[in-house]
Amino acid sequence: MRWLLPLAAALLAGILGFWMTLDRVPDFIMARAMDRILAGGAALNAVTHAPPVTEASRGVVRPSPDILYSICPFDLSTGPLLVQAQWPQDGSYASISLYDARTNNIFTLSDRDRAASQGRSAAIWLDRPGSVAEPDGAIPVRSPSDTGLVLYRRIVEDPSRLAEADAGRRSFLCEIQPR
Repeated sequence: MRWLLPLAAALLAGILGFWMTLDRVPDFIMARAMDRILAGGAALNAVTHAPPVTEASRGVVRPSPDILYSICPFDLSTGPLLVQAQWPQDGSYASISLYDARTNNIFTLSDRDRAASQGRSAAIWLDRPGSVAEPDGAIPVRSPSDTGLVLYRRIVEDPSRLAEADAGRRSFLCEIQPR
């Protein structure tokens, strides 16, 4: 009978630890990532184009050398964010992924989703729930948090086309819009 109280205490500590891990760790991870991105020179609600990945790159664990990355940390407290990009016309894969402040992927769109992305380009209207209506042609996405990240990825299958792919990804834009 004396072992019931320690067992109950251990079980309660385990459940509490599990809950705290699930509840707090995503916020901590995203806050650290945002701090690191902003400390590296990125600005809120603006795109930063990362240099091509090399064998020395370690901004992300195991970065892929055949992908060009661009990132846009966002803060919707001042207004909705209009995300735009031109899709590659050479058959290369490109995608736009949106992450909330808890690291959840809230939306992904790729050039393979042409019906949803209006063919040659994409426009995404990112805002909080209950916000203003999106402009015509933009895909509405509601973020559960004010802050997060937008990530653009472009695969470069042929290294000789790196300059062309880099120029193409620079069409990726994030701009705060007035309410």
